[in-house]
Amino acid sequence: MITDDIIEKVLNDETGFAKIFDLKETPLLCSHMVRQYCENNACGKYNANWTCPPGVGGIDECTEKVKKYSKALVFRSEYKIGEWFEYEHIERTLGLHQANVRRVRELIPKDAGDHLILSGGGCVYCKECAYVRGEPCIHPEISIPPIESYCIDIFRFTKKNNIVYSAPEGEMYYFGMILFN
Repeated sequence: MITDDIIEKVLNDETGFAKIFDLKETPLLCSHMVRQYCENNACGKYNANWTCPPGVGGIDECTEKVKKYSKALVFRSEYKIGEWFEYEHIERTLGLHQANVRRVRELIPKDAGDHLILSGGGCVYCKECAYVRGEPCIHPEISIPPIESYCIDIFRFTKKNNIVYSAPEGEMYYFGMILFN
């Protein structure tokens, strides 16, 4: 089971926010429109990554999976990036965030039961995903699907719950989420 004491371990130099939500009281907001951003290839990973659509699964399959969980640990990684147009800084911080999500995954007790770990942005662990070669993921134990691929509207969820979503100039925020019962 994931408990409040995990929050203290989740928070570190990169994690500026962490909280457990009861999804019966504070439901996740799922929308097919979020998945349309994926289908419009806004981040460049559509049909090129096992953790992104269509590789991650269909809309109904993903939203049904989200609905089976009753709690969510939501956390935010925060990084200095310099200028917004410096794409390499943004890509680097996405990799750092996903490493932070993997660190958080290691904090979950082995007997925690069924859970789903999600991250901001498509997996960037491999330079080129095996998906583009029609091969299975070579690091399924490390890859983490994006929140957006599961149709979760993290922007509306953070706004509704008074969580700062947009980073100040020169910084970048990414969200991670662990769904569990």
